[in-house]
Amino acid sequence: MYETFQTIVVIIASITLFVFGLQSFSKQIESIGTHKLSKVVSKVTNLPLGGFFLGAVFTAVIQSSTLVSTLTVSLVNTGVLSFRDSIMILLGTNIGTTSTAWIVSLNSSFLGPFFIVLGTLISMIPNKIAVIGKPVFYFGFIFFSLSFISEAMEPIKSNPYLVAILAKASTPILGILYGILITVVIQSSSVVVGLVIVLLGQGTIDINAAIPIVIGANIGTTSTALFVSMQFSSLSKLVALAACMFNVVGVIIVYPFLGVLKNIALAYSDNASMQVAIAFTISNTVTSVFFLIFLKPTLKRLRNHIWYIQAKAR
Repeated sequence: MYETFQTIVVIIASITLFVFGLQSFSKQIESIGTHKLSKVVSKVTNLPLGGFFLGAVFTAVIQSSTLVSTLTVSLVNTGVLSFRDSIMILLGTNIGTTSTAWIVSLNSSFLGPFFIVLGTLISMIPNKIAVIGKPVFYFGFIFFSLSFISEAMEPIKSNPYLVAILAKASTPILGILYGILITVVIQSSSVVVGLVIVLLGQGTIDINAAIPIVIGANIGTTSTALFVSMQFSSLSKLVALAACMFNVVGVIIVYPFLGVLKNIALAYSDNASMQVAIAFTISNTVTSVFFLIFLKPTLKRLRNHIWYIQAKAR
């Protein structure tokens, strides 16, 4: 009993370190560029597909689709972003968020300590470049904490209760629901993706469960923006709702092809972690490309919706 309790505490502590690393990395990146954000956003979104690539790159760099979605909703509320630009950014965010899966899949016992030491050394340089030290340090901390999670979960990977619960996720619908619920609770799809890859690497779950869970996490991660938008304008609420709608429709589009998605991932890599990253990237890319193709009718329908809400409010 004591050993079980000790294992659970160690697991929670390891996950906490991972979350701390992600949040700290995100904050460090945000603090470096926040004061120039409005100007950069205005310039980039004026370019064709500028908002789309901005959303993808920004999410990949700060490792938080939740933060980017929430920030987008806030910028719409303040008038910095137009409705169209915000939609483009959200579609780009869908692709950028898959970078977490690639980073985690490349995890090794060497990468974490390497970036931690490198970040520390950069911070000690008496120059402007020193500000890059902390983001590099926390980037390494993410890898470092993942190794802790993997070690902490080793004793329970064969636990019959855990295996029985996770085995149910092999049903695609349940796997998607698991991904949604866990992400809503944790408020980070990055953490969910990281945990799924760790469990997959240990053999606790298989690829049939992993793919639906990470796809479901896409829907769960939009919950933060929905909550935040409640205190903003009707337009901001619609942007947050659109982000959720994109991911729900994306899951509906991909769902019939989960078998094909798995086969493609298996064909391109023998590494289980890479397979999740490949499937996750293809799924999100298909969703974003679908809405880019039908951008005009999508924007028209959404604008009609906001006009209806505003007219009703009067």
